[in-house]
Amino acid sequence: MKFWKETKDNLVDDVQEGAFFQKKHPYNMVEIARVLSVGKDQHGIAHVKYEVKFERPAEPGRSFEGQRVLALSVFSDTFRVCQEPS
Repeated sequence: MKFWKETKDNLVDDVQEGAFFQKKHPYNMVEIARVLSVGKDQHGIAHVKYEVKFERPAEPGRSFEGQRVLALSVFSDTFRVCQEPS
């Protein structure tokens, strides 16, 4: 477990297929992202294909929803590394 804030460059290195990330929202909601793939588009811009689920303590165990895509730089600004959810 890391107790320091990841820098963007360090987080980019962690973004790989199968990794889990999270974003905290108000009211104890957490958005969990599971990376499906990382690749470059025709312009050479790296993108992350991932799926998400939203969890709250009152509603544990929700399943992952549809696929999404973000530029790698945006993904690393938005999400933080987390452990694999149960």
